[in-house]
Amino acid sequence: MDFSPSIRHNSAMGHLTMDQAIAKLREENPKFAPASYHFIRRSLDHSLRKFKRMDSDSPAHVSGKELLEGFRDLALSEYGPLAKTVLEDWGITRCSEVGEIVFQLVSLGVLGKNENDRIDDFEELWSFAEAFEVPFRPHPSQTLVKKAAGRAHSPAPSKGNRKRSNQPTAPSEAE
Repeated sequence: MDFSPSIRHNSAMGHLTMDQAIAKLREENPKFAPASYHFIRRSLDHSLRKFKRMDSDSPAHVSGKELLEGFRDLALSEYGPLAKTVLEDWGITRCSEVGEIVFQLVSLGVLGKNENDRIDDFEELWSFAEAFEVPFRPHPSQTLVKKAAGRAHSPAPSKGNRKRSNQPTAPSEAE
């Protein structure tokens, strides 16, 4: 039996549509852009597919950690190296803010939760720099290998063919 906290996908979405819920939440606190709420919802759907939770007859659940993993995967696949910039533009800069959005949507019945779910489940599992910058940084060992490979393929000029850039060259006899 799985005792880990989980977030349930509430397909009925209570009495508010997603857009109505977002408008209501933003009236109270406009910290997050509307796109952030939609992205969290898509991240939940992505996580449910990734962890194959939509196949069972029981309500679909993912843990906070699983939702964050799906959130990171989806952001990287959709926005690549710009993921961190896009998320920051929407107001999401930390894992805990993903949890904040999730629990705002839960409070309006857009998403469901079980009795074990806590906002603390979304505490910083990784930094946004770790998640969205590090995958795109060159690895020092790869950079050195590429430089070494480049030197191996370019012939070194012979002593007689070296020209100094700061001295004028004499015209050749063939000219």
